[in-house]
Amino acid sequence: MSLTMRQLEIVRAVSRYGSVTLAAETLAISQPAVSMVLRDAAKAAGFPLFARRQGRLQPRAETKGLLAELERVFDGVDRIKHLIEDMRDTQIGTVRVAATPTLADNLLPPAVLAFHRLRPRIQVTIHTVDNLNVINAVVEERVDFGVALSPLSLPDARSIPLCSGELVCAVHPDHPLTRQEEVTPQDLAPYPLISFSRNLPLGALVERIFREANVPRRVSFEVNQSSVACALARTGVGVAIIDPFWLIEQSRGVVGVRLRPNASVNAEAMIPKEAPLSRPARMFLATLRRTAADFALRV
Repeated sequence: MSLTMRQLEIVRAVSRYGSVTLAAETLAISQPAVSMVLRDAAKAAGFPLFARRQGRLQPRAETKGLLAELERVFDGVDRIKHLIEDMRDTQIGTVRVAATPTLADNLLPPAVLAFHRLRPRIQVTIHTVDNLNVINAVVEERVDFGVALSPLSLPDARSIPLCSGELVCAVHPDHPLTRQEEVTPQDLAPYPLISFSRNLPLGALVERIFREANVPRRVSFEVNQSSVACALARTGVGVAIIDPFWLIEQSRGVVGVRLRPNASVNAEAMIPKEAPLSRPARMFLATLRRTAADFALRV
């Protein structure tokens, strides 16, 4: 017959204090209850657990052999109790987010600030990767959720719209196109184009715009991030078509000109299809959605 957790707890307490009275006081139960449990525990173990010496209960050799394991068991139980308390306490926890650089630089910081003011003890970890790796991190459940730009293909994840904007043309402040309120693929054709690979969602979107306008998309400088495209445009080497979120907070040394026909780009949160979000993750996502609603007014 095996010993129960309650029996083991009382054996541990008596071993620690050497007294039924002190063990009973510590465990907030009666002395007779402790004595009865000790008798039952010895019977279940099949050998005496304690010997009385000089008025104290001393653990026998067999019992001493159990004490190290008992300490590990009850240390684990204590850790589980603390973990449950932390889960119950919405002020403690961890949130892991994968995000594209554009959104990690522009959308996430104000959301993190607002969230930290309310729950400063919750740790937020942000992994900055490209769109495809955001999706992979979500599907493989390496993060609580991801934040990326659409259009996306999400067979194994669910998407939550955050905010939307339109592709924009970024040019050097002295570029002739700054004199126009909007530009078309025909307007861009004479200039070196800075753009994304057609294998990336934004590149495929730009490719579609040029194709529908019957203008060949001749890419002079291929990039995979709007930040790099913007940096190249800032040198004056060419014109870039980037997502609208990169220019929200500052000009970054370029001028943004509206692109026509317009093409919407959405910032979306992605969560695993099956795994539920933790409470801290749900709370942070709610803060992010409120922040994104404000962004939608400015994009």
